[in-house]
Parts: sequence; structure tokens; C-alpha cells
Amino acid sequence: MRTLTGIALPFFSILIFVAFYSPAAPSAISAVPAYADQDNSKVCALFSAADAQKIMGVPMKPKPNRGTNVCMYEEVTQRPNSIGTGTVALTLNQHNSAAEENKAWAQLKEVRHLQPGQKNVQALTGIGDEGYFTGNVEKGKVGVSGVIVRKGNSDFALDVMVLDYIASPDALKANAKRIADKL
Repeated sequence: MRTLTGIALPFFSILIFVAFYSPAAPSAISAVPAYADQDNSKVCALFSAADAQKIMGVPMKPKPNRGTNVCMYEEVTQRPNSIGTGTVALTLNQHNSAAEENKAWAQLKEVRHLQPGQKNVQALTGIGDEGYFTGNVEKGKVGVSGVIVRKGNSDFALDVMVLDYIASPDALKANAKRIADKL
């Protein structure tokens, strides 16, 4: 029996290694899109590091390689006792027709639960054709939150990703209005 175990164990170890680490197997790394060569300057022209700083209240720097329709900034210095740096991102989707935008907007509203009566969702007036604020305000500040807006054949999300309540909801809404007005 000892001889069988001595032969079987290495055989199965090699079999498992080949099955899971075969070069013919698709690599998860190859499935990741390469954003480094994509130009997001049109989106970043609508939302700057200074705009992000007004929202977060601290200096912000670009967080590159997010794609052509995303402009993201992160805190220059991580706050003490925080899990990571906070970020603010503008994601802009521009469609060729009203029909395309209608479909995309309906899907976005479904995914983000943008319906009246949903917890921490507030309809906004005066920002684009239709807009919503999502997030919980505590002592005049927000953590994870966003403003999602539709204007013409475009929609965008201005999202804050930080666990601490440090961001200004008023600055977030003001920036969203300014962006919507430029579309």
C-alpha cells in the first residue's frame, strides 16, 4: 500500500498542477482591459482636481487608468486610521440617440435603485433633465454617496467613495449642476 500511495500522490499532484496552471488555460490577467492608452481628457475637462477638493475638503490628485469615460481623483494623503484614500469620480456616458439614452438610463435607474421612496435616495430638481442624490447625510457631511443625472442623450454619475463622513453634499450637488449645464 505504501508503494501505491508513494506513486499516486505525486501523480495526482502533477495532474492537479497541470489542470489549474496550464498555459493553455485563459488567464484572468489577460481579460483585464488596458486603460493606460485611453484618453479621458474630455471627461476630466468637466471635472478637475480642484472640483474634487471642494467636495472632499482635502487636496486631491488624479487616479489614472480608469477608462475613457471616467475621471477619478484620490486624496493626496491618506487620513489617519482610514482603510484607504477617498476618491471622487465622474463617469460620463454619451449616447448617439434618445432611444439609446432612454434604455441606458432605465438600466442605470434600476441598478442604482433610483426610485422615489428608496432609502437614502432624493430626487433633485434643477440639475439636468432628471437627477438623484444617493447617500446618507450626517452632521452636514456624506461618505459613500453620489449624484446621478440625465441630460439630453447623456447621463453621468459623480460618486464619492469614502467610508468616513467628510464630503460635502452641497459641493457634490453644485459640481453636478455645473457639469450638467455644460452638456
